[in-house]
Formats: sequence, structure tokens, C-alpha cells
Amino acid sequence: MKIGIPRALMYHYYYPAWQAFFRELGLTVLLSPVTNKGILDQGVKAAVDDICLPFKVYYGHVLSLRDKVDYLFVPRFISLGKYNFICPKFMGLPDMLRANIEGLPELIDPVIDLRRGIFPWRQVAYKIGRKFSKNIWEIEKAYRRARDSYRHFLQLQREGYETEEAMLLTSRRGKIPVGDREFAAGRESGSDSHKGRAGDKARGIKLGLVGHSYLLNDAYLSMRIVERLRKMEARVFTVEMLAEEVLEKAARRQGKPAFWYFNRQIMGAAYHLFQEKEIDGLVQVTAFGCGPDSLVRELIDIRGKRIGMPILNINLDEHSGEAGILTRLEAFVDLIERRRRKCR
Repeated sequence: MKIGIPRALMYHYYYPAWQAFFRELGLTVLLSPVTNKGILDQGVKAAVDDICLPFKVYYGHVLSLRDKVDYLFVPRFISLGKYNFICPKFMGLPDMLRANIEGLPELIDPVIDLRRGIFPWRQVAYKIGRKFSKNIWEIEKAYRRARDSYRHFLQLQREGYETEEAMLLTSRRGKIPVGDREFAAGRESGSDSHKGRAGDKARGIKLGLVGHSYLLNDAYLSMRIVERLRKMEARVFTVEMLAEEVLEKAARRQGKPAFWYFNRQIMGAAYHLFQEKEIDGLVQVTAFGCGPDSLVRELIDIRGKRIGMPILNINLDEHSGEAGILTRLEAFVDLIERRRRKCR
């Protein structure tokens, strides 16, 4: 049996766990291709007009898998903590897909609400696992494999590996699943970006880069913004490099809690980098039409202005142009260089 996982949205946070879990239960995991113009165009046509870019591209990934798998894994995320929520579009994602796309295979859409119950991740794993196995010990083994893979993935991110690199290294602990081979082949034949992480000292510029992982780590949507900044010899700090406790502690400086989980993390990362004075400037990447993004962006801007921190805001939608983004990044890096020279 084949289960498809769209290479978008929560894929960028949880794929190593999902891959390990389903593979342990004997399923073949099939990933959609990396995002490209065709996938984005398909998604824009299929999706409703008022959703943001990451959700539109998710539709395209679902369409690319529709006729190739027996099941599609589309969890219904509600909350990832006791006192916060996920964007409502995540809560309704399975229903939106069923309403807008015909001929879908069966959707595996467990509710993920970490506000409720004891060991909620285990409960979710057992609920999914019972569909594919009657053996409780097989399900428990799959859950533990998923948990260990996820912890390994997080550790690699904390060490500075990019998300896709961390996924590949985690999957190499076992067999690389169908769908990852194209990425593995491309990564191994290309340059090793991890080597570049320690080598960006020529300019010595340190930049914070904050935004949703499903925007920043999708090379097509973000127009390879991380890679471009490193080619400009800037050292880049991202949300994924910071531990959950660090993000939570920094986010509390706002005084009033942010209810949206990922936006709270973004705010925490920016505030921590401001407080520790670890960066020369901050780049915020947001999705056009995202309400929580627009609110948190303003809060970060206000705090940045108080301490004189240069901030570049980049707002992405399906019409964003690569040349314009590159020009703004180059101008921002040049501005920071001039500031540094004046301060010497």
C-alpha cells in the first residue's frame, strides 16, 4: 500500500516522524515532487481565492499525488500546545480538499490537538496505526521509531543543518523512501551548504531570518532566500536553530501571549536575537493574506525600531518576482555593511 505525503505545510516540521511511522507499519511512503511552477499553477487553480500562498501550493502537491497512492495523509491540526492554536485553515484543510478536489484517494486525517489527554502524540499514533495493523506492539514500535526520528531531526536543526539536510540525514538512518531519492541525488551532486555555514566570515554580517518553515524551506516559494543570503557571505540564524524553551521564554517578553503557535515561535526567535544582540539585521518573510503574520510582523517591527535594528520585510504571494526579491536582499546587505563601517 502507498501513502502520499504532500511536500508542503506541516511536511517541513514533521516529515521525519511520519516517514518513520508509516514505513515501520509496512507502507510505502510517496512524496510529491519539489515545488515547481506546474505544481503552484495547479494549486492556484484548484484552491479558493482567499487562502494564502502555502495553502495554494499544498493543493498542487495533493493533485500531483492524487492518482499515485492509496491514501493521502492530511492531519487536521488544531493545537500544538496547551495554550495556543494553529491557523484555522489547518483545522479545515481535509474538508477544503474534499470540497475542492474530485477523485481523491482516502484521506487519513487524524485530529492533532495537544491540549487534550495524556501522551497525545501516542494516542494519535495508535488511532492511525489501528487502520494498518491489529498488533498493538507493532504500532508501539512504529510510534517509538517516529519519536526517535523526530528527536534526531530536531537535534540536527539545532546544530545548524537546513531542514532538508536534516531530513535527509535522518532518513539515512534507514532506507531513503520513494520521493526522497530525487532530492538525495541533487544534494549529493551539488555543493554542501553545511560547509558554507561556518565559512561565511568574509563580510561577517549576521542576519536573523524569521518566517514559517513551510515558506522559508520551500526553495521555489522563498526563491532560495537562505542560499542567496549565504552567497552574499552573510551568516544566517533561523527559528529552527533555537530550542523550544528559548523561543517560549523570549516570546513572553511581549507581555500578552500570542495565540498562534508558529507565530509565537517566530516572535520568540526575533525577540531572542534582538535581546542577545546576535545579529546585525533581521529579514522577515511572510505570506500575503495571512492575518497572524501581519500582526506579528508589526510587533517585531515596533520592537526592532526601539533598538535601531534594520529590518527587511518580504511579503510573498504567487505573483512575487525573483528579480525584485534579489534586489531588495542585496540592497539590505549593502545597507548593513555601510552601517558597520560607520560604527567602526
